[in-house]
Amino acid sequence: MFSGNHSNNIDDQNRVIIPVKQRQELGERVIVTRGVDRCLNIFTPEAWDDYRAEYIENNRKSKKDVRRLVRFLVGYSHELTIDRQGRINIPQDLIDYAGFEKEVLFVGCIDFIELWSKQIWDEEMDPSSFDPDELMESLETANATEK
Repeated sequence: MFSGNHSNNIDDQNRVIIPVKQRQELGERVIVTRGVDRCLNIFTPEAWDDYRAEYIENNRKSKKDVRRLVRFLVGYSHELTIDRQGRINIPQDLIDYAGFEKEVLFVGCIDFIELWSKQIWDEEMDPSSFDPDELMESLETANATEK
């Protein structure tokens, strides 16, 4: 399970060191793709297969939104190998999408990792920009609707 957060810097060759604890859980290969919140998502190959099945393959491919989601996520996914120093080389198209400059933040999200620009993360998680109580109520309402 991925949890917590850790900051690091991207070097001039678009490489970033994955934190040791997360790297041990990831293995040697990862799938990196766009996240829906202007971050990147890092998956193990197995978690990526599960994610694709849940959000894409089990939905009707005739729906325009599903086709767009496939293009957005799968069309920009990259299989990367973690090198001996524990680094991945992030493709430029993903760096541009996520707005990475220098400092990035690895955020554990249970079965995958989000990789954020530190600046964008700070804006997104600014306590004045959302109310945790409202988020919990929204989640409870969504869960009640699904039952």
